Amino acid sequence: MGKRTVQVAVLAVTMVAAGWFGQAKLGADQVMAETTTAVQAASIQNAVTVGAAGSIKVEPDVAYLNFGVDARGKTAQEAQQAAATKFAAVEKALYETYKIDKKDVQTTGFGVQPEYNYTEKDGQVLKGYLATHTVRVTYRDLAGIGKLLDAVSAAGANRVDGVQFSTEKQDQYELEALKKAMANAGAKASVLATSASRSLGPVINIVQGDAADVPIVMQSRDMMKMAAASAAGESSSLQAGQIEITANVTVQYELK
Repeated sequence: MGKRTVQVAVLAVTMVAAGWFGQAKLGADQVMAETTTAVQAASIQNAVTVGAAGSIKVEPDVAYLNFGVDARGKTAQEAQQAAATKFAAVEKALYETYKIDKKDVQTTGFGVQPEYNYTEKDGQVLKGYLATHTVRVTYRDLAGIGKLLDAVSAAGANRVDGVQFSTEKQDQYELEALKKAMANAGAKASVLATSASRSLGPVINIVQGDAADVPIVMQSRDMMKMAAASAAGESSSLQAGQIEITANVTVQYELK
């Protein structure tokens, strides 16, 4: 047999061997995959999965006040200047009278837009411009919110869009809510296991859902009532109430 013939024969044997080993590997992988699937199926048959929530109610420790000024003028510049003058007085009340830190005051809206009258004869007729400057103030003296709103209203704030009570201890309260959620999950799983004439084993898997708080929000209509009370010489009063922190979990337990 010539040298070239020998090389071809060796190459053919090598390819056959590679094919055999490749098929063997594929066969082994398939067996392993089938075994894994079978084990997983058996695990599912011997497990119970429950979803549960835990919640706690806490006192709010912070409020977010949304208010601002509206000003009108015949031109956009006139409206904007009027708004700037009003807002300067509001800022003085915030920073000088109430000593609020500037990092706790955030502009949420600023703009100037045209306003129109409509008549059947002339259609849309420009009547002037409206300038708006609104802010969101973070305030922690919850008992003094009414007085602060009275002060900024007296300074020129003619729109109050609402007050939201919340907490700055979200992480701490979330942990407490998670403990309750896990306890509730265990109680649910125990009932299911007992009902199935089984006993509850250890936890196999835990998935945490999003935690959320349910803030208390005073809408602008409530604030209008306060403004009316303030105009009548009464001091504005707000009740913070409580907020609810909720956490969710999905827990899988082994069944014995």
